[in-house]
Amino acid sequence: MSLALVCLGAFLLGAVPFALLVVRVCKGVDVRTVGSGNVGATNASRAFASKRGRLLAFLAIYLLDAAKGFAPAWWAPALAAADGDAALRAAVLAGLCAVLGHVFTPFLGFRGGKGVATATGALFALDWRVTAIALAVFFAVRLLTGHVFFGSLALGGALPVAAIALAPDAAFGARLPFTLLCLLLAAFLVWTHRSNLRKHFAAKAASA
Repeated sequence: MSLALVCLGAFLLGAVPFALLVVRVCKGVDVRTVGSGNVGATNASRAFASKRGRLLAFLAIYLLDAAKGFAPAWWAPALAAADGDAALRAAVLAGLCAVLGHVFTPFLGFRGGKGVATATGALFALDWRVTAIALAVFFAVRLLTGHVFFGSLALGGALPVAAIALAPDAAFGARLPFTLLCLLLAAFLVWTHRSNLRKHFAAKAASA
């Protein structure tokens, strides 16, 4: 299979709106009418009344969205018959396409989620150590600030730092595609969370 077809498949898999499907099946409502209207695990969990229901919904949707990123990145080298340096490039491109599919899903008018779960799934397939460090940073910042989006931004910032720190000799050599993906995702997560940042600082200014 050509790499172009693999990337197209990754994009379409990433575009599957699990948050919308789970909330519609379990609650009979459109997640886009709930909370911020975002098609992601955090907002989808707001459709559930109980604390336990919200937690279970969040975990289920997060894992489903993460799987959309993990599967393409994991299987891309084999599907594209790539090895060596080409295998890493195929995995990186497939993972990136899955994230883009989630954020710009054609099934919902190219308006999807923010890409955190799908990105972590893709990165876990590429280097679980970098992903584990970034997730630890996410939870630490989430607990300190009380804001999920600050945790998401910190996760993005931790990705390239961890990627370079864990393999300083290869980060800009053999592992350059992975390093570039981490840098790109860090910037991309800032962009997808721009509305959260605007609302947060507007609220701060209003209360000053």
